[in-house]
Amino acid sequence: MAHSNAEALRDLAEAHLAAVLKPLPSDPIGRFVLFIEVVRAMDYWGTHAAALIGEGEKVAQSFDLMYWGWNRAVAELFRPLDQPGAFPLMESTQESRGYAAALMQEFGKVSLLRRLADMSERGIIDIVRDGDEFQVRMGEHARAQFADAAEFDRLKAAEANMPSSGAGWTMASMRDALRFPGMPGNYMALADPPVRHWLRHDIEELIKPLVRPWDTGRGVMVAYAARIEVDEHYMAEALALATPWREDAGIHAKAMLGSITGADIAAVGAALISLHAKHFGCVSVARKLFDQVSVPQSLTIWGPRDALEESISIMSGRPTPIVHAVFNALAMTSEQARKLADHSTPLIPLLFDLGNGFILRPVSCLTRNPFTAARTQHQWLDPHAEHAVAADREDWMREHLYAMFGGRRYICFPGNFKLRRGGAVLTDIDAAVYDRLTGDVGLFQLKWQDYSTNDVRQLRSKAANLAAELTDWSGKVKSWIEENGVSALDKSLRLKQKRREAVRSILLFAISRSFVRTQGYGVKTDAPSLAMAVWPQFLRARMEIGPSERPLRDVHARLLDEHEQVPNVHPMSASIQVAGATLHIHDLWSRTDGAKRLDRA
Repeated sequence: MAHSNAEALRDLAEAHLAAVLKPLPSDPIGRFVLFIEVVRAMDYWGTHAAALIGEGEKVAQSFDLMYWGWNRAVAELFRPLDQPGAFPLMESTQESRGYAAALMQEFGKVSLLRRLADMSERGIIDIVRDGDEFQVRMGEHARAQFADAAEFDRLKAAEANMPSSGAGWTMASMRDALRFPGMPGNYMALADPPVRHWLRHDIEELIKPLVRPWDTGRGVMVAYAARIEVDEHYMAEALALATPWREDAGIHAKAMLGSITGADIAAVGAALISLHAKHFGCVSVARKLFDQVSVPQSLTIWGPRDALEESISIMSGRPTPIVHAVFNALAMTSEQARKLADHSTPLIPLLFDLGNGFILRPVSCLTRNPFTAARTQHQWLDPHAEHAVAADREDWMREHLYAMFGGRRYICFPGNFKLRRGGAVLTDIDAAVYDRLTGDVGLFQLKWQDYSTNDVRQLRSKAANLAAELTDWSGKVKSWIEENGVSALDKSLRLKQKRREAVRSILLFAISRSFVRTQGYGVKTDAPSLAMAVWPQFLRARMEIGPSERPLRDVHARLLDEHEQVPNVHPMSASIQVAGATLHIHDLWSRTDGAKRLDRA
């Protein structure tokens, strides 16, 4: 029955797609003009979503449909411009943007139908059909999908509460923590924003004299002059965003991506982000001063690529040839855009290359991680880039893990090591932390795979692979310990008997960067004594437990307890008409207590 319902949804998707495609313009310029309106609609809605949506469930669901339809809309409409240095300027009206937004929503319904079909086949959702009515409900364990995503919000809350949490830490500056790593005591240091002194509390007042209306003859947009303090403010904001975004995308600074490095992408990306943020800031101020300004038309801007590359070279300190190479990786061409037709995860690039020497700058790229988009685009250009990006991740993750166990109390094993049976390698230990005071040792399996997708097939496959790998690793380590005894690790960890260093208990951990609760995708990880966590969850547990008598054991117990916990979920039901059928979707969209609105899979 699940298979027949899934096929019915796929048939509806194909029928609806054909109906949506039929009235689209056939000429390239007509499609390009509509493409610009699609970008304008996304720029406006994307940057104003929080204020526009509020608590409105229906608006939130409509906005999600827009996001899910963005890829297909861009793939179908983005055509290159032939005339060098030309841009077809047209006025953006409420009607034209409304049509573009509605078009994305209709494409979004196609994406939704296909996702629901995939979820049904994999047992993630249950579908009951009565003629043209489909009742859609999530499966029993699907709520676990929310738990990993909610950990990022829980970590932010823990960091904000840390100075007064009473966890036993003394707060220190990151500068002092790095300069004096052997300071006696228990210290917690949170990274300060880079060039914090550039941030201005009076930024709006600085911008006011710079902005003015620009009557193009086809709509009133915003023009603005420059001021160094304004540029510095937005560069400081961009640098504060760029580092965590780059890390979340898994792009190491030293990763080699052809002729450029991860650091090059980060530097050029940060400069572009600062220009996007500055533009949004100037338009936001101008709308308060000049009623005639069209905010949706003003947000999406274009200009010569060579001039932008020159500016970014100055801002980033990168040579122009490097900036040009990074632009080739970041700027989506119309040829690349066609790949979006079958790419289910919404991807908004930092730039569009219009093919005639002009660049389009969508500010809505800042509503998602633009470095994730950049990584995906580069992998399209070079399929081998995935291995280059991933090469440094284990060392990178281990370095960050060991930073949580600094000082003389802990011994952190450099690199990974192997457990052997009869001369053959049984398994690897990615990281090990030894507590000198208690004799506890934590053995870690580190996983940093790319889960920045909403493709159900990929997520289910990744969940199955992760569950199998963690179950296998845990079983092999436990069997080795049973065969050789706890004390056999003393030699592997190079502990010194004369210092009374000896392993007394072993605790197994598995840390995945962003996804570990595989039960949410119908796959159970059968490893009862393995403490599993996503990275922000482990970091939060370490922070909240603090310098207890047995930190490793306490963190281990906390993670075992939290693994089966799921957040309280409040369904946001929706009924959607598509291709003559009605989908009654009861709980795909939900709100969680104290967290953002989320959708599953």
